[in-house]
Amino acid sequence: MWTRGMRSLAALGVLVALACVFAGSRLSKASRADEDPSASLIGSWRGTRRVPGTIAVRHNLLSFLPGGVAMEAGPSVYVTGANFGNGSFVETGFIGTWVSEGHGNFVAHLIANLSDSPVSKGTPIGTENLTFRFHIENGKNGKELKGTLEGVFLDPEGNTLAQMPAGLTWDAVPLTITSNGYN
Repeated sequence: MWTRGMRSLAALGVLVALACVFAGSRLSKASRADEDPSASLIGSWRGTRRVPGTIAVRHNLLSFLPGGVAMEAGPSVYVTGANFGNGSFVETGFIGTWVSEGHGNFVAHLIANLSDSPVSKGTPIGTENLTFRFHIENGKNGKELKGTLEGVFLDPEGNTLAQMPAGLTWDAVPLTITSNGYN
């Protein structure tokens, strides 16, 4: 038979055990959130692609939406000097997906349709497929995205038409509203 003191001690032990379980579950959720800052990625960013060894850059506006959707804003682009098709093509804006790899690292895959130029001709010739591998870091003006970019041009059957040069880099800063518009 248990004495009154033993029952009180057992009840206190159960309460302490429950408190530890509850506190541990709250701590584990907080630590997972700290390890995966996906919420920091959600929003619109002004990006810059750089080609190694040149001053060539391409600016883009990207939005990362909840649920893993990525979109590039911008008009269709007319490209010349291609080493496939008739040497020029029209490219649509990009759309794709993003995923978190944890610890502030992300991968985004975006795709754009390509068609023969001029726009009136519009015969599909394939897609441009981009893979961004990047991370969030604190820069001098707040958070920044920094990483690399790989690209490949595919025909409608998935055969490689051309690849982008190795070593492309990409960085981006969030779009922010200022007193005179967007920054």
